[in-house]
Amino acid sequence: MVQKQLYQPNDLIAGHYRVIKKIGTGGMNSTIYLAQDIAIHEKEYFSLRNKYVAIKVINRDESITDDDWMKFLDECVTATRVTNKKNIVQTYDVVKSNNDNTVSIFMEYIDGISLREYIETHGYLSLNDALFYFQKILEGVKELHSFNDKIIHRDLKPENILLSKDLRNLKIIDFGISSVFTMVNKDNKLMFTNENVIYGTYPYICPDLLKLRGTNDDAKRASIISEQFDFYSLGVILYEMLAAEKPFYAKNYDKLEVIELPLKYDLMVLSDINPHIPVAIENIIFRCMASKPEDIKYRYENINQIITDLNRYLNQPEKTVADHLLKPRNKRLFQIKGGFNIQGQKLREKFYEKTWFFSAILITAFTVVIMAIIIICFHVFEW
Repeated sequence: MVQKQLYQPNDLIAGHYRVIKKIGTGGMNSTIYLAQDIAIHEKEYFSLRNKYVAIKVINRDESITDDDWMKFLDECVTATRVTNKKNIVQTYDVVKSNNDNTVSIFMEYIDGISLREYIETHGYLSLNDALFYFQKILEGVKELHSFNDKIIHRDLKPENILLSKDLRNLKIIDFGISSVFTMVNKDNKLMFTNENVIYGTYPYICPDLLKLRGTNDDAKRASIISEQFDFYSLGVILYEMLAAEKPFYAKNYDKLEVIELPLKYDLMVLSDINPHIPVAIENIIFRCMASKPEDIKYRYENINQIITDLNRYLNQPEKTVADHLLKPRNKRLFQIKGGFNIQGQKLREKFYEKTWFFSAILITAFTVVIMAIIIICFHVFEW
């Protein structure tokens, strides 16, 4: 389908956003533009903003269902509530057309790459780098879960995590399928968002979501949607950063059956792949992703528990050396196919990052030095 070009360079939107160029496309036939906020220095209100913004525009057409459109309008409401959060992209304005069929979201512009692009370019991350990013992602998710009307992101994945150009900061983006609820009392939730359709990216979806099928009971649906949806995604993301592979193998990751895999199989033991990955980190991933009936007892109850376990390792790693796998190898059922593709990882490595390249440089340098000494000695003694 050909996307409609809604804005052109130099168009002035909402009185102070001047379009620079189209920079990409997204889901729901969205178009994304780079623009400059020309009012950035005119008022104190704008002083904390970046002068550049990203504009996400969706022009509704026949391919967008009522449920999809309602979810997107929910995103508009949710995104504008998330303000001044360090690790979450800032949404400045939302402008709707008179008939509500076109919506423009004006967001903080991040000049960098997605975590997905970084993993695909570099392969698996070092333990330190992976935990550095994971800690920042946790901080962002904690902010979402701490609102009075709690926000469950539900689409956390490397594509929705943007790294700054210097790779030292990150932002969580895209609240398009978020769930928002408030606690009526200790045992009951009131959902504010539409939960009638299974949304998400299958490898990152908590299998609990399958319980939504076949029920129209709002109270039951509300009881199923929980922070665990984000915890599961967090576990997959950390696994991917450390292995450059998804935890479970599938020929086609776009099939609903992918969501069922964690109910059939157990996680690979990452320390079997890389002995430098500590058991304490293995257990964090396991607890985030625990899905089998016998493993649910290990699940985290809130984001602070994950942060506590991570800080326990980061602050005193030597005290975690004696940790044991919460679910031992002999209790796990592994997939026959899949696992860590070491050949794929080697192909992704840049030649100058490979061990042989460093060794070749040392040998070459050593050879040159020896040859230089021999030549000098030859000339000296000949003289």
